[in-house]
Amino acid sequence: MNIARIFFIVVALLLSHRTAQAQELRRILYGVSTSISHLPVWVGKDAGLFAKNGLNIEPVQIRGGAVSTMAIMSGQSVLSGVGAGSVVAARVEGGDIVLLACPADLEPVYLIARPEIKSAAELKGKAAGVTRLNSSIHFYLRSALRMVGVDSDKEMTLLQLGGSAEITTALEGGRIAAAALTIKDVLPFMQRNWPVLADLTKSDLVYPSSCVTSTRAFVKADPKTVNSFLNAYVSAIQLIKKDQKLAERIVDQMVKGKRIGEFEQVRGSFCPFI
Repeated sequence: MNIARIFFIVVALLLSHRTAQAQELRRILYGVSTSISHLPVWVGKDAGLFAKNGLNIEPVQIRGGAVSTMAIMSGQSVLSGVGAGSVVAARVEGGDIVLLACPADLEPVYLIARPEIKSAAELKGKAAGVTRLNSSIHFYLRSALRMVGVDSDKEMTLLQLGGSAEITTALEGGRIAAAALTIKDVLPFMQRNWPVLADLTKSDLVYPSSCVTSTRAFVKADPKTVNSFLNAYVSAIQLIKKDQKLAERIVDQMVKGKRIGEFEQVRGSFCPFI
């Protein structure tokens, strides 16, 4: 056997080995939103932590926690990031869904009103936007309005708009008078000095958001995949605490290059399980 033939055989074996390794990674579509509480997922993917645990995690943006819970319970997704409120609402209705891990007690959320609104009292009788009823944004909005003395259920009209982009567009266009926005979406309004009527980070509210969620059926059927995901997820949280520059870089990517002053507060709240 000549040297050239041996060389090609070795190369072919190496390529087939690498292909086999790549095929061994289990592909999982993981539901995320624009919330930076999903940071462990992006850090875990960027740092190769999921790959080291045999998983190919592909984050997919889903518009609202209620939609995420439906995707999980219907089997379209086996793991997803969902706010606690959406999970509780689904469980009350008998849904097979369970929280596995939550990265933070609360994320920065602000109640933003249109420029012509001078006080919270002026919101009464007007409309506000949510992604879906019983979603995390719905919970945030209700809590923020309660902070300023407005009952969202009795004194305002709530519009289900589908996603954060639709909410900000409706706020810009005057279709709604107020919205509860996470840091990524609120920055353009803050930069233009739109009224900030409430800051949930200054409350004693505890609301686990962007929690790793699955079904009991999947956890029972495939505990290996679940454990692999959680191992990588917890490693990502530890890396966030250890390597601030890496975390900041990925946060900047998530908000399209805008620096987030609240990063330290969010970073400090990360914990493996709640």
